Amino acid sequence: MSKLPIYEHVVQYYETDQMAVVHHSNYIRWFEEARVYIFDKIGLGYREMEENGIVSPVTSVTAEFKTMTKFYDTVNIEVKFVKFTGVRLYIEYIISDKTTGEVRCTGRSEHCFIGNDGKIISIKRSNPDIYEKMQQYIEE
Repeated sequence: MSKLPIYEHVVQYYETDQMAVVHHSNYIRWFEEARVYIFDKIGLGYREMEENGIVSPVTSVTAEFKTMTKFYDTVNIEVKFVKFTGVRLYIEYIISDKTTGEVRCTGRSEHCFIGNDGKIISIKRSNPDIYEKMQQYIEE
């Protein structure tokens, strides 16, 4: 098993409310930012996957807010692939303050894989090389 890199994000002013606290919707966006970054880093970038006829929509996402994140904080976003069936991928996220390590938010997302025709595909059968690469990063 290989460990995935950490994604770092500096909170922008537009991501906050009048109290300089991050609006809850941004955590879901950060999950996606981190996920796209990670896929690029492991050689399975979204652009390349889509050029090969593979799309990976989100089928479910949840977030639990632990502590407030504020304007100009830097957060680390840890991404863990916890289960991959070849048809579905389950990911967990931990967003923590870069300086203190305090957990700000945790979450999960579930994804399937579809072809250009919109039908679910099995990566294990259709692209065994991608399947094997993904398996290296499962942290069950």
